[in-house]
Amino acid sequence: MRIQRIIWVVGRILFYALLLLLLVVVIYTLSHDQWLAGLIFGVMFILALYKGLICIKIPAYSLVVRDGKVVFLIPEASVRNRFDFVSRGQTIVELPHYGLLDRPYKLEIFSPDNEGGLYSCRLSLDLDYLMEPTAWQRAYDSFVLHQERLSLEVRRLLLKSSTRLVCRPAPLQGEEAMQEYLKPLVAELNLGLESVGLIIEKANCSFTAGSTLVRFVAAEQEILEKGVTGTVSVGVR
Repeated sequence: MRIQRIIWVVGRILFYALLLLLLVVVIYTLSHDQWLAGLIFGVMFILALYKGLICIKIPAYSLVVRDGKVVFLIPEASVRNRFDFVSRGQTIVELPHYGLLDRPYKLEIFSPDNEGGLYSCRLSLDLDYLMEPTAWQRAYDSFVLHQERLSLEVRRLLLKSSTRLVCRPAPLQGEEAMQEYLKPLVAELNLGLESVGLIIEKANCSFTAGSTLVRFVAAEQEILEKGVTGTVSVGVR
């Protein structure tokens, strides 16, 4: 989200710098009676002005918002007339992609096996926005509420939903058995994601089994776990 803002500011600076340069060139050529060159650069100035101020490039997954309410979603990148939105009091809000949807979320679920050992299901989740008007409003509200911490909020929701998952034996080999195993897991995780207007588009799981499974926990994971459930620290000397 911060990266999107930086890109927008840099683009605006470059655009106005180009306009100023073209205007200076037009004034210079006309003041020196170079009418043909002045006409050419004048046309370029008008085109740049039209493309930069009148036309607006709308990225994919942008919301049209009026008075805090989502009017509709623009799912694909397009070019529109800026004044069509201004005249209606509407603004364009681009929903975040980088770090939220472009990379899969990783979630690992530990369960006991039937022989006193453990196995883990490491989920790789690809997320997408729900294509429903009510979900668009939830996505916008969560974006306004969490801003830069939206990706962390999505992780918190996934972790909270995973605490309600019922452990089951590892599935047999085969794609069909894997899909049947993942259905209830994905359904439970989607219940938590509904509050931010998201849904799991694709889920993959890789299994690991052993008497003991050890994973290093990142600092971000510790913050998420403390936010969902209380923890007890035990020191060993």
